[in-house]
Amino acid sequence: MGDIQGVNNLTGLNRGALYKLYYRQNMGNATLRAGLISANDYFDASGVASRFLNVSFGFTPTIGVNVPAASSYPFSSLGVMGSYSAHGWTAMSGVFEGDAIHPLRNPYHRGDMILLEADRSGSVDGGHYTVKVGAWQNSQIPQYQSALGNDTSGLYSIEEYRWKQDGMAWGGFLELGAAPNPVNTLPWYLGAGLRLRHFWLARPGDSLGIGMARAWLRGTPHRAETDVECYYSAKIISHLYLQPDVQYVIHPSGSYPNALVGLLRLHMRFS
Repeated sequence: MGDIQGVNNLTGLNRGALYKLYYRQNMGNATLRAGLISANDYFDASGVASRFLNVSFGFTPTIGVNVPAASSYPFSSLGVMGSYSAHGWTAMSGVFEGDAIHPLRNPYHRGDMILLEADRSGSVDGGHYTVKVGAWQNSQIPQYQSALGNDTSGLYSIEEYRWKQDGMAWGGFLELGAAPNPVNTLPWYLGAGLRLRHFWLARPGDSLGIGMARAWLRGTPHRAETDVECYYSAKIISHLYLQPDVQYVIHPSGSYPNALVGLLRLHMRFS
């Protein structure tokens, strides 16, 4: 249907690959990881938005679209990262190979991706909040370079709030992304949504959510692509879930007709 954000974050090539293989060293409040890592497992990630299928609720599209080979599912890359946590704060930094689609192939000449993030968590008004602010810089490899340049950078922020009311567990999130460099086709992003759990006494494992993802675009007839998504995740048996998902995409890629999309996901959780 021509959308730029992608309605399904599980879409990938038919392939088999080693996805994670890294060394982790804990040193008190600090943690070091080095090896084959997916950067989006740690950076620019929203827990409340984890069940949404649109790609924008993973890496914000200011990274996912502007950096086509970023280290994110289904691709991981060689990298090293460290984190330090204390008193509700967490600081993280990492350097990753620039081409996660073709890892382990002469990594010293395949660009790089640098990420920095600071997180703050705490309690307020009976709920729990998390605020994340991050910055990234990418040096593209030649095959992904634009005529306007090969280096780009950006900022992102994620705010989450979880609370309980009348036995129901609510969660809300807000995502912001900025990459105004002229080399980027997608300079701005805004995402938001709500998730609800334990709203049906007979089915405590079910959840539902509604979200919106809007990506501003350059050089298109319409200024932005907007996706509205709604899902229901039903627990069939222990660890097994069936999730119908409906999305309405307004101006896909800023130029195509609006599209209504239905998806059905069956997934198993092992933890």
